[in-house]
Amino acid sequence: MQKSTRADILLLTIAMVWAATFIIIKNALDDIPPFFFTALRFLIASIIGTFIWGKYLVKASVKDYMQGAVLGAIFGIGFLLQTWGLQYTTIAKSSFITGSMVIFTPIVYYLVERRPVSLMQKIGVCIVTIGLWIFTDPDFSSMNYGDIATILCAVLWGIYITFTDVFTRDRNDIIEASARLTLLQFIFTCIISYIAYTLFEYRIGAGISQLIQKSVSAQDVLIAISYTAILGSVIATYIQTRWQRDSSPVRAALIFSLEPIIASMLAFIIIKEEFGMRELLGGFFVLSGVLAGEIGEYIIKFFTAKK
Repeated sequence: MQKSTRADILLLTIAMVWAATFIIIKNALDDIPPFFFTALRFLIASIIGTFIWGKYLVKASVKDYMQGAVLGAIFGIGFLLQTWGLQYTTIAKSSFITGSMVIFTPIVYYLVERRPVSLMQKIGVCIVTIGLWIFTDPDFSSMNYGDIATILCAVLWGIYITFTDVFTRDRNDIIEASARLTLLQFIFTCIISYIAYTLFEYRIGAGISQLIQKSVSAQDVLIAISYTAILGSVIATYIQTRWQRDSSPVRAALIFSLEPIIASMLAFIIIKEEFGMRELLGGFFVLSGVLAGEIGEYIIKFFTAKK
């Protein structure tokens, strides 16, 4: 199996993991403030990551810490914006806006790396955007702060995907480097989240001990923190950091745009939620756009060669 194919399969796998987080986090936010939730999520991820990868920090260079800080800052602020915004917007709008990172990633990719985006990837991005709009049917008749926060999050995801590629592409020690970068991201994100909690939530809510006492009594919170810390962070982030370099930022963004489609498929399988014609049409467009970006160039070359 080619490295790029393996990478795309693994990126699709973590998109499936992330697909479930919209509903899980949305339910948890009824019992816990968003910044405190994010701080707990990445505190647990940092502890688990230290047990698994702590030995690699011994060899970490100043460059590793700087790269970890950059990715951690983008990663952390992105998660804070998305989690906070999810309180004030709908799951449909949040999933659509988050999926719009597929628009921002090629722009950031070109500005940062000065590498052209292929014609078929540009076409794929356009088709995916149309498909996401049809599929989620977001109501933008009244924009709110949650929507704006999520838009900023989508921009940051585009930057994050690009810089993950920049920091890992030429690494010879990719396994150790990925472990270090992943762990450092968690640590910096945890710190940023705790600072946000202290500044914006602690003074208007209960203290940490009271919040923890309330949180551990809520089943939705326990499920959400466990799922997002272990599967959504430790496993998924390491896979992305390790394998995305064998794909490309634009292809990764196209694959991640499948999240709302996968989430709805899971809802159909698990809770028997029905699909309408709009969802089927939107899903068809998204899948077509992803395929156009993935294999469109090969199809064109195949038919051109035959002529």
